[in-house]
Amino acid sequence: AMLKRLSCAPLMEGIENEVIEKIAQNGRPRTLKGRHGRVCQEELSARLFFVLTGEMRMFRLAPDGQELLVQRFGAGEFFCLAAAVSGHPCRSFLVNFGLTELLVWNREVFSQQMQECPRLYHNVLHQMAFQVEKERDMRTLCRCCRADIKVAAYLLHRMKTHPDPSRQTDLIDLRSISLAAQELGMARETLSRCLRRLVRRRGIMYRRGMVQVTDVTCLESVLEALDCSCGDEQH
Repeated sequence: AMLKRLSCAPLMEGIENEVIEKIAQNGRPRTLKGRHGRVCQEELSARLFFVLTGEMRMFRLAPDGQELLVQRFGAGEFFCLAAAVSGHPCRSFLVNFGLTELLVWNREVFSQQMQECPRLYHNVLHQMAFQVEKERDMRTLCRCCRADIKVAAYLLHRMKTHPDPSRQTDLIDLRSISLAAQELGMARETLSRCLRRLVRRRGIMYRRGMVQVTDVTCLESVLEALDCSCGDEQH
């Protein structure tokens, strides 16, 4: 199962099975349980990680000491690619959400594998660019001044970047709702009101932090119907 998940990762596209097997053998499985798993900056700077199951959330400390949610990494995604390529230290830390299984490599070991396989190195650069684009999209989204547009766009963004092929419906986990609100740069109460409005429009079903998208066109219509103006007040 571990090898199959690794083979399906975009980072392994175009790489021969024998090479993928060698990469898997050089990795070390690691399991984080509950909400107590934390990967510190020092470890992130020294290793590369692949999410087998579960979810990891990347945080960065703001100048005022507040922990800011930067990115989420779901099953099938690598993180700390930049540190593996550049050798520069990582200035973030990660926390798991629920039971999470990882595959971990020492940075030097993975760097050697990239030298031996040019295709892997190419894929790493491509994946890094994709992750930078995701982070830039979230920063742009957070600057949007209309809360309803922001929430609808965020749900569409989560569907695109974290699809779950094992499910028949589009489920999005917003737990905890406080972190999701922080990621969007709004108050928890504002996010809850926006979700309730989408429920009334029959675009989603919402229960205990879980959103089921029932009508994608409804979310898209919110983006088209509302104009975003930085001078407007959020609703």
